[in-house]
Amino acid sequence: MAVTSFGKILTVLDLFSVSRHVINVDIISQELGLSRPTSYRYLKELVSADLLQRMSGTSGDYTLGPKIAVLDYISRTTDPLVRVSIPFMKEIVERTELSCLLTFLNHDYCIDLHDESFKGNLMVSYGRGSPRPVYLGSSPKIIVAHLSKQGLHNFYQNNAEKLTEVGFSEDEVHFMQRMKKIKKQGYYFSQGEVNPLYSSLSVPIKYSSKIAPMALTIVGSKNRFEYVNLDKLIQTMQENAQEIERKYSNLAELVESSHPNVDEKYDQYQH
Repeated sequence: MAVTSFGKILTVLDLFSVSRHVINVDIISQELGLSRPTSYRYLKELVSADLLQRMSGTSGDYTLGPKIAVLDYISRTTDPLVRVSIPFMKEIVERTELSCLLTFLNHDYCIDLHDESFKGNLMVSYGRGSPRPVYLGSSPKIIVAHLSKQGLHNFYQNNAEKLTEVGFSEDEVHFMQRMKKIKKQGYYFSQGEVNPLYSSLSVPIKYSSKIAPMALTIVGSKNRFEYVNLDKLIQTMQENAQEIERKYSNLAELVESSHPNVDEKYDQYQH
């Protein structure tokens, strides 16, 4: 099967969301503009790959398949940047008594790859893998600020209406100025953007020179932030981000040396 054809088949997975976890051939045909025979063929291919499964007792409804859960488990337990970040995130949580997130920007949404909370009390409504808007909150802002000039232009063009609506920027010139300031200061502090009761502080983790950074973020109630030293928090977050960058860089060099057992090498390095 040609790669382009397989790519088209995978667009079926984009039809799933938290609010729509079941699809059928009619939904595929209508939303992707496909004929029913083609829609059925796509469903068959995805089921055979365990990416979808047919719901028993229905006339033709499908949900995500077991392979999705397997892939998520592999990602959670083997992602090198996540594994390097977790000890630092745990320490941040213990020191600040705030929640800590590791966030990735994926074009039109951002997702948390990992989260840590103080005594299990996660102060956010989102969790790992739950998409949220790219125009709200500190995590996407600190990531977007490090995009190329063309990347910033494209981002603004795609989100101009929303950015104006939420009061972040009135035009592209203003947007560029704000992004430049955020990048220069090295952090972004958000107050009530995602949730009116919460604030967040994000710094970048620059783990690659070729792609945008991830965001290391702490989240807590606005009341809590009123009684903490923000400058101290910024320093703590930036120092931890730099340590994560250093350890990830060292780990990448170890992996490149082609050790026969990468997991064993990772564990040795951690200790």
